[in-house]
Amino acid sequence: MIKKYLIIGKQITLSSTKFELPREGDAPGPIEVKAPIEVFWQAQEILKEVEILTSAGEGPQMIKDAQTKLLKLLAPHCTAEKDRTWVYQQVQ
Repeated sequence: MIKKYLIIGKQITLSSTKFELPREGDAPGPIEVKAPIEVFWQAQEILKEVEILTSAGEGPQMIKDAQTKLLKLLAPHCTAEKDRTWVYQQVQ
């Protein structure tokens, strides 16, 4: 299992180190995620997709759909129950 931190701000990122950023709305601080390496590879591909969509000026709905896909992938792997609950609420 690999441990990373899901950082939710203006953009969603994954970090190996825990650091605080100004929070966006009701977003929690860094969310600890422990998952198999394959899950993180999939997450990195989705993050690349989001970056490409953003750079290409695609509509906000396409970007939101990709971010939702990322959160659905990582939600079961959040270590804290309150963080897991928050992430699941974001994808509904």
